[in-house]
Parts: sequence; C-alpha cells; structure tokens
Amino acid sequence: MRSQRARRLAGCTALALSAGMLLAGPASADAPAPHAATEKPAQSPAAPSLRTVPQTDGARAGLAGVTAERPPSRSDLDGDGRTDLIMRINGSLRTATTNSEGAEFIRNDGDTSFVKDVIPLGDQDKNGSGPEILTLSKFGALSVYGDATTSYGSLRWVGAGWQIYNKIFSPGDLSGDGRADVLARTPAGELYVYVSTGTPNAPFHARKLVGKGWYAYDQLIGLGDSDGDGKGDFLARTPSGVLFYYGSSDSPYTLKPRKEVGRGWQQYNQIIGIDDDNANGIPDVLARGVDGTLYEYFGTGRGYYTSRKQVGSVGAWDGVDQFSGAGNVPAHGKEGMVARTKGGTLFWYDSMNNGRVAPRIQISDDNGWYGATLFEVNSLGRNAVSDTLEIFDGHLYGNETDFGGGWGAINQIAGPGDLNGDGTGDFVARDRDGVLWLYRSNYDGNALHARVKIGGGWNAYDRIVGSGDYSGDGLNDLIARAKDGTLYLYQGTGQAGYAFKSRVKIGGGWNAYAKIVAPGDITGDGKADLLAVNSGGELFRYSGTGDTGYVFKPRASIGTGYQIYNGLY
Repeated sequence: MRSQRARRLAGCTALALSAGMLLAGPASADAPAPHAATEKPAQSPAAPSLRTVPQTDGARAGLAGVTAERPPSRSDLDGDGRTDLIMRINGSLRTATTNSEGAEFIRNDGDTSFVKDVIPLGDQDKNGSGPEILTLSKFGALSVYGDATTSYGSLRWVGAGWQIYNKIFSPGDLSGDGRADVLARTPAGELYVYVSTGTPNAPFHARKLVGKGWYAYDQLIGLGDSDGDGKGDFLARTPSGVLFYYGSSDSPYTLKPRKEVGRGWQQYNQIIGIDDDNANGIPDVLARGVDGTLYEYFGTGRGYYTSRKQVGSVGAWDGVDQFSGAGNVPAHGKEGMVARTKGGTLFWYDSMNNGRVAPRIQISDDNGWYGATLFEVNSLGRNAVSDTLEIFDGHLYGNETDFGGGWGAINQIAGPGDLNGDGTGDFVARDRDGVLWLYRSNYDGNALHARVKIGGGWNAYDRIVGSGDYSGDGLNDLIARAKDGTLYLYQGTGQAGYAFKSRVKIGGGWNAYAKIVAPGDITGDGKADLLAVNSGGELFRYSGTGDTGYVFKPRASIGTGYQIYNGLY
C-alpha cells in the first residue's frame, strides 16, 4: 500500500462553499484552480525487525512460590509465545515479529483509514487462534480485530465516541476472568476502566471511574501481571521522567498505592509494554530513545527492571511513528513542514521522529508558487497528512476542493487539528479586523460547517501557528507571537463554543526569529514541537514538554541555510 503521507496540495475543484456555510452543490466547471495537484512524498524507512532474545530460566525474582512459566502474550502474532509489535509507519500498519518476517497488517473489512493507536488485548475469545487487538481511528472509532496474525486481522466489533479520551491502554486482566481489560483517560485526568465481557459483539461492560488526577502522567504503559497475583499492572511516567508502578487490587475499580520505580525515563519518547520476553514469568518493556535506538528492560518484578540492552542498530527504529502498546499520547495530522523559496518553489521536509527533518524533496514546479498565499494545516480528511490551503482570487482552495469566495479578508490561517471534539481536522482564520474564526471540517475534509467566532483582538499577533498538543492534555492548541516578541500558548478545550482557554505566557525574545513554524511532533513522543529560523538562516528546534509550566525544552540547532526561504508552513 502506498504511504498515506503522500498527499496532494491545493488543486482541482470539487465543491463550492461559502466561507460561513456548508453547501452540497458541485463547483462550477470553470472555477479557478491556480495550481495543479502536487504530492508530498514520505520517507520510506525499512520496517525494522525484533531480535531474538535468549530464552532463560529462573523464577520471578523476590516473588516466592511463582514459577517461571511464561504468561500468555497480549500480542503474539506468529505463535511463538512471545510479544510481537504492530507499528504505524507513514500512516500504514506493519508488524515486527520475534520469529518470522514482518509484513503490512491488513484489516479484513477493507478499512484503510488512518489508525491513531493500536492496543493489544490477547486471546479474548479463548479460541487459541491468535490475539485480539484494538485499533483507534482519528475520529474515535475503537475496533476489535480478532485472530490477528503477522499480516491480517478480522473485524469483530466497532464502537464510536472514544475520542473523548486522550489515552487508551490495557494493563492486562484486572477482574480475574483471564481476559484483558481496558483503561481510558480523559483530558481532565479522569481514569476509567472498561471490564471485558468475553462477548465479541459487546466486548466491554459500562465504564467505571477509577480515579482523578491522572493528567500528571505523559505516558501510561500496560504491563500484564508484574507482581505474581494474576492481575494486570501498569507503569506511569511523569514529564520529568519519574516512573511509577501501579499494581491491581481485589477489585478492577481500585488500584494499590503507586510506587516509584525509576528516574531518568524522560530520555525515551515511547515506552512499550511487551509482556514476558525472556521466559522468567515477568513482563518486560521496550523503550525508544529520541535518536531512534530501541532498548529492552527485563522485568524482575513489581515494576523493577534489569539494565537495558540495545535492540538492533543505533537509530534503526526512528521511522516508527507509533508502537502498539506504547504509553504516549499519539500524534497525528502533520509531521513536517513546507518551505517556499524566494522564487516560489515548494519543498517538503518530512519528520524523522528523532528531532530532525529529512532532506528536502521538491514538491512543485520551479517557481510555481511565486506570490501565492498559502497555509499548511493538519489533515482535514480521513488520513493524517497535512493539507495545503491557498487563497486565490478571494477563494480558498485545499484538499482538491474550492471552499468558495469571501476569503480575501483573511490574512492568517492556522490548522492545529480537531478543535471541537469530533476528531475531524479544523482550522482557525484571522480576518483583517483581528477577529479569529473557527472553521470545522467534515469527515472527508471537503466541506466546512458554519464558522464560529472565537473573538477579537488577534491582530496583536504577527504569527499564529499550531499543530497538535503543547499542553499535555491531548487537546490541540495554538501558539501566538505578539509584536513585541512575546510568545503565548492558547490551550484548546475541545469545544467549538469556547475553543481556547486564556492565554499563558511562554516567554519573550521570540522576535529574534524571522520565521516560526509548527511542524507537529518531530521528536516521536506525541508532543507538538516548534521550529524557528533566525535572520542568519539557522534552524532551531524547541521540543514540546507537555507541561504548561515550561512548554518547551531549551532550543537545539538542527540545520542552517534556511534563509533561502521566504516562508515556512
């Protein structure tokens, strides 16, 4: 399958829409189409493979009376009893296995839409024919695929409305019935449990609240049984890298008090629970460094681990956008940036998930976009590839659509992603009077609902950008730079009528940069990052922390020569 990241820029017309109304009629055949469709090619990293970990004997360290029998894996795709991985790479799902060649993972219902996250469950139906896995779409559809293999899964059930959570994961069996249960966290930090029913067409009981305050963690990692009580456990990491262990209790709705089990884990952008990989009866974890190197930690019980061991070569795993069973909040919608030369040629810089961008790729004719008014926004449609919007002759074009006239009054557009909680891509536009408007797209990204006024006074800013979540709650945000160089964060609420909270000051001195652009997540941790270019053409990365107290880490220089561009988008 071709990567979903290959994407067409503004071009041919399909639908005429006014700036404030949703219409259904086709566009006129002679509607202006200023530029031919152009594709943004993605990098094509090879799907890495899991190395074979030596089989070892030995009981659970410190857990008296428990044998070293390997517990069932939640994600054994090739039948060897060990955990395999399903990975999202450039919008497609691929597998990495311990005992066979990986492959593209096909869903038997023919669904090829973008998958935001994958949650392994194990053999829920107890038929011995492969595990069940959950896939989560960008629109909040949670699907169960059963009898999964290295390349195939059969649809069992689909449930809607799961976009209300910013993280869904499985710690294993909490209720004691031998089936994995699911935990889900809201942006407000409420943690709910969905106990498994064992029924394919209704796999979960109604949710029950476990507790509040879970916004303190930026990663939640399901483990399986780590303490020998037959119940599932999990890890929780703070943005500062402190790792806590949560054990289960006699009830699936309560947890044992947390226990600190490590520090320094902020060096990893994704931490993955993989059950027991070395046959000592205790679940293990994988952790990927920002440079793309993968490490394995063997469990010794109750959330403690041995020293890490490297899996594969240095940097081999940076092409993976999202691992199944990873604890981070998954990012989607824009991973890279468009750059326009002073002559009007467009280039695409793809994210490498390691804090850098890949070598540029030309995506337009030479000088083809000279003088054009363009903007880059998070995906408006069903995939997760950013869309280029263009205002031409008062019309707005993008996603192969003419969105109609009346856009000549707009001077800035920023598309951070879903802003009203339905999972579709949205954008904001500022008019010449300084009023900011919210435009919500439909599921195909080719029509807009009636615009919603956010408020006035936005002409105080010379740059408004956004792509993803900067505050750590999973809701999409905006970044705005005042004319005096002060940078502000506007946290998204997920509600169209009240799209953003009051601004939070990030800091001053940002007028030192000639250009600021929101590339989405380029460090592979799901948190939105920011790029800035100074007058000398040096490119700096500001990595997002997911903490409103210090929104960005100290800057890092990642390139030079960017003074040749008159715009980054």
